[in-house]
Amino acid sequence: MKNHIIFFSGGKSSFSVADYVKEKYPGDNIVLYFTDTLWEDEDLYRFINEASDKLKLPLLTHSLGINPIQLMFRQKVVFNSRIGNCSKILKMKVAADFLKKGIKPPIEKWRNKQYLKQEDFITDATLYFGIGFDEMHRQEAIVRNWQPFKVEMPLIDNIIDNDEILRKYNIRQPRLYDLGFVHNNCRGRCVKAGQGHFRNLKEKLPHVFKELMEQEHHMKVYVSSYHYIKSLDIDEDTKEIYLRELDDAYEDYFNGKAKKPKPYVPPNLYLKQYSFMKKSENGEVKPYPIRDLHYDVEREGIQIDLFDIGGCGCFVDGYCEIGGGA
Repeated sequence: MKNHIIFFSGGKSSFSVADYVKEKYPGDNIVLYFTDTLWEDEDLYRFINEASDKLKLPLLTHSLGINPIQLMFRQKVVFNSRIGNCSKILKMKVAADFLKKGIKPPIEKWRNKQYLKQEDFITDATLYFGIGFDEMHRQEAIVRNWQPFKVEMPLIDNIIDNDEILRKYNIRQPRLYDLGFVHNNCRGRCVKAGQGHFRNLKEKLPHVFKELMEQEHHMKVYVSSYHYIKSLDIDEDTKEIYLRELDDAYEDYFNGKAKKPKPYVPPNLYLKQYSFMKKSENGEVKPYPIRDLHYDVEREGIQIDLFDIGGCGCFVDGYCEIGGGA
């Protein structure tokens, strides 16, 4: 009996891969493996649970226990189209630490574990990814990153209709596809997405877009304040006090326990007012401009590239540069 692990992202392609593997290896040990960023759309969880039920395959969920916003807070950096450590840390590092080193993350959940045919599902396992021919540029990096595991991507070599597979099991596709998104990740908030993606988010899920704008604005203020305090020519003990007070002011907000961060400026110090921190005419702080989609830019008539979709390309980048090695 051989082991097969399907990286189950919650998208249609990974579901098609799961069906392909089950049909090809019905007697083998197959596991659906989901790494949760805790930033997903509610309907993603409905989809992966229903998929596990109808495929009659065990679903293993692992999570580091923090979401991308909380990771930014820990790393003191604002993720963007060039820096997306959330994919490296919350997905790839969690998965690699477990599969290569046997290190379990803080959160582990099983669904339908009764379908697991043998407890050891890692030894000599083949790893599967829902990468199609349109994403072949990701293939080489993924295969390289997951050595010595064997890696397969059935959608590259086989013509498979994702919608037909959904109909086969009578499963409704995740709602983000219905809203025009090209993938079902992070509730449409992928930090590496492009202008076209965020325009769609603003139109289809305006409350999600607004919340993300506010979070990025406050993160920018926090990170700028943190590095400003670090650069001050003052004694280290006082500096540590200021940094600790700054963290206390923002911690509850970034952990979802407060609607707004507490305003904080170190005693007797002047914090430089950057343009994104300036207030508008009515006294409200202007939102941080995600991908140039803030209202001022729109009023100025600047062209938005609707074909700039982008995305993090999860599992392409290695994580050893962040902390750890494969």
